[in-house]
Amino acid sequence: MILLMYDPVQAHLQRLQQAAPDQEIAIAHSLEEAQKLIENAEIVLGNRYFIQSLPFAKKLRWMQSNSVGVDIILTQKQLLLDKGATLTCARGVYDAELAEHTVTLLLALFRNIHLLRDEQNAHSWQRHRLRSLHNSRCLILGWGSLAQEIARLITAMGGHAAAVRNQPEDSEAQGISIFGQQNWQAQLADTDALIICLPKTPGTRHFVNGAILDQLPDRAFVINIGRGGTLDDHALLERVHAGQLAGAGLDVFEEEPLGASHPMWAEPRILITPHVGRSLEGPEFKWQPLFEENLARYVRGETLLNIVNYEKGY
Repeated sequence: MILLMYDPVQAHLQRLQQAAPDQEIAIAHSLEEAQKLIENAEIVLGNRYFIQSLPFAKKLRWMQSNSVGVDIILTQKQLLLDKGATLTCARGVYDAELAEHTVTLLLALFRNIHLLRDEQNAHSWQRHRLRSLHNSRCLILGWGSLAQEIARLITAMGGHAAAVRNQPEDSEAQGISIFGQQNWQAQLADTDALIICLPKTPGTRHFVNGAILDQLPDRAFVINIGRGGTLDDHALLERVHAGQLAGAGLDVFEEEPLGASHPMWAEPRILITPHVGRSLEGPEFKWQPLFEENLARYVRGETLLNIVNYEKGY
């Protein structure tokens, strides 16, 4: 049985049925239904109710997440391993949207759009010396498909993009310099914008901490488009407030939603967006083609797309 943890539009449901004509497809409309239906499910598509119902699964072989990051699901990694279940994610589905949001934050910071908006609200006409993304040096932490799309957009706008990858040695890909573990921190002193595209794993918690931020020049901006917790938000706020960094654009946070009393709201040089790099969507979802393709692959016995490495956490 295939269990859907979401309400599919009819066309999507029909394509799933065509991909697996011999499988029963059930839809969980509530947590109670999910916990009952998952007992006989071989396949689960979608996140809603999954964590809460996983202990009741008896036949699970594959779970397809509709999220790129799977850190929440992997809080139950041992249970998934015990059940012998494969986990796949939505990697790549939102690359274009997230990359556009990243560049939007970068441009806003370089051109002071957030501060100019504050001045507009104050009916204040002030001209400023502004900076340009063109010829700037951007360092991207991560080299997955999202980071590659961000690098492409920055390069297309005349910026210089480099990236950091979890590997010992430096390398090059698609004309982009990729720095390894030994040399990447040496690039920080000449960085205009540090862009965080890291997955949330035990090894990436506070990967960008005070010690890393202190190596950036005071002209540098910080962008976090990956996962909250990979950046030490408090350390960042301290340094922006003290003028040690020029500002930041953050779409993800350690605390979500950001509390109304959080001091970050009051820092004008930090541009806050409420985890909308991947915007709200539905009833049609961008991950539907991935679900349909992966289900067809599963039925044919082929390798699934976006298999999560349980050890790496992504």
